This record gives sequence, C-alpha cells and structure tokens, in this order.
Amino acid sequence: MTSRIEWRTKGKGDDSLLFVREFGEAGDTVLKTWDADRGSITDFLNEMAGLDTANGNLETNRDQRDPQQWGELVLSRAQPGGDVLDIDPEIYWDKIYYWFRSIGIDPHPARRR
Repeated sequence: MTSRIEWRTKGKGDDSLLFVREFGEAGDTVLKTWDADRGSITDFLNEMAGLDTANGNLETNRDQRDPQQWGELVLSRAQPGGDVLDIDPEIYWDKIYYWFRSIGIDPHPARRR
C-alpha cells in the first residue's frame, strides 16, 4: 500500500490531515496527524511542503491509528509525489466552500485575490 496523506472530516470545521501507511503487520495505520486549518489544507492541496513525514515513526496513540475513526475521507494523496488516490467529490467541494470560497478566497496561491 502506498504511503499517503488523507484529509478526513467529522463535520464543519472538524477536519484532520493524516499520514497513513502500513506499519509492521498492521495495514492502514495513522502514523501522524495534523489539525486541519486553512493553511495546512492549502499546503495539502498544493505542494504538501509543510506536512513533514520524513521520520515515518509512529506518533499516534493506539486508539487513534484507524483512519476510519477520523471521519469521512475527503481526499487522499500519495506521499511522496502527491498523486490523487481517492476523492469524494461532494464532500470535497463542500469543504472547499466551507474553508475557502465562503470567505472569498481560493486555496490555489496563483488564484488568490
């Protein structure tokens, strides 16, 4: 399985970014998390430069390692590389509206007002 960063949501403003990959005998394991805000989501959608996954060590508690418990998947991107692996278009556009368009901004730096 490819290492990836996932954007997951439990509702309006309750979003997280997760570094997920196989860990030992376990399949999909959340190794690291970031609180999602406009800045981290913008980075995730563009270059993923601020989402450090270099050490690849397990940084989550045992009860936080299942990606499903972090909510619905919005978007998943390969790490490294950034290829889109999975997306829920309806949730994605709802989240883009919530985090960006509702206040008149765009997550892509070249299109910012």
